Amino acid sequence: MWFVFEAEYETENGRANWNKPIRETMVWHGPFKTGVEADEVARARMWGKIDIYAHKARAVDLTARD
Repeated sequence: MWFVFEAEYETENGRANWNKPIRETMVWHGPFKTGVEADEVARARMWGKIDIYAHKARAVDLTARD
């Protein structure tokens, strides 16, 4: 099961700190059946907010493993 995690991140000294997402901007999209579908959504979300430097959307595989 695939999801897309999207958030804006804090900036420090003019650079995005990818370890510090801003809680108010965190959003999960999904679930998606395949990684390809999740990647397409992540790419669309990134292009949708291309003007925000410290923004990232990424596909995440949350499939349970035995």
